[in-house]
Amino acid sequence: MVERYKQKQVVWLDVLNPTPDEIREIAAECSLPPEFTTDLTSMTPHTEATSLKNAFKITLDFPVVKRTDINHPHEIKFIATKSHLITIRFEEIEVLHRFAKEFEVLSTLDNGTAAKMNGGRLLIVMLLYIYKGLHLKLDYLETKMQDIEENIFEDNEKEMLFEISKVSRRLIAFRHSITAHEDVLETLEADVVHSFGKTYSGSVHEIKQVYEQVSRRVLALSSTLQDLRDTNDALLSTKQNEVMKILTIMAFITFPLTLFTSMFGMNTTTTPILGHRNDFWIILGIMLVVSIGFFAFFKYKRWM
Repeated sequence: MVERYKQKQVVWLDVLNPTPDEIREIAAECSLPPEFTTDLTSMTPHTEATSLKNAFKITLDFPVVKRTDINHPHEIKFIATKSHLITIRFEEIEVLHRFAKEFEVLSTLDNGTAAKMNGGRLLIVMLLYIYKGLHLKLDYLETKMQDIEENIFEDNEKEMLFEISKVSRRLIAFRHSITAHEDVLETLEADVVHSFGKTYSGSVHEIKQVYEQVSRRVLALSSTLQDLRDTNDALLSTKQNEVMKILTIMAFITFPLTLFTSMFGMNTTTTPILGHRNDFWIILGIMLVVSIGFFAFFKYKRWM
């Protein structure tokens, strides 16, 4: 399916799950070189950048955070020529829908330069929009981390183990996806300058700055999540140690008492206390005094 948008001198073709026939039509309309069309009908397992005279192509994977299949990021292929920008994708991508709604406004943001709008400049505007949109995904993860922090200190440490693991998995996938962009963005500036002129160098530098901001924020969130994990583990370990300590103390108290009472069940000729008029209360009193003594000793030692 091909969606067509036009603004000034440039045409944006947004293509979803292209067929070979659609690719042939687009290649003919945009005069694409054969090197650009070999992999447009299927996903590419890696990011890449290709540059030819007056045109260049880049393939980027953008992370997802809300879906369950977070290990399958959104892939977008961008092809920019003097007159066209082509985006090829294989699933619905929300950020491109938002960009389409704001297309008329965004495409006129020229950063004060007098350069004519073309496919290269529209690509720069779109990439800048997408990279800034990554902050919204990180906002979602940061909100989840704030919820985790609140629950940790509300005695929900055990439940938070799974939640921390889920957020950690999403952050790892996020970082893995955008790390591969670094090499592409390093070559993007040279490709844009080669195809469209030096006036685009500053705009590409702005994209790299936003990318670096996103990368630093991912690292900061990862560090914060690790601190939350350490805190949660420490609290959970403390609780478990307290339980084990109480069980150990109870065993230490009850074992001597059990041994003491079992002595009166031995088949002996003479057993002290037994046969006395108040033998039951004497035995019970001894057990009570010993128990209180143990508790007092443990309290004195601050073991309880």
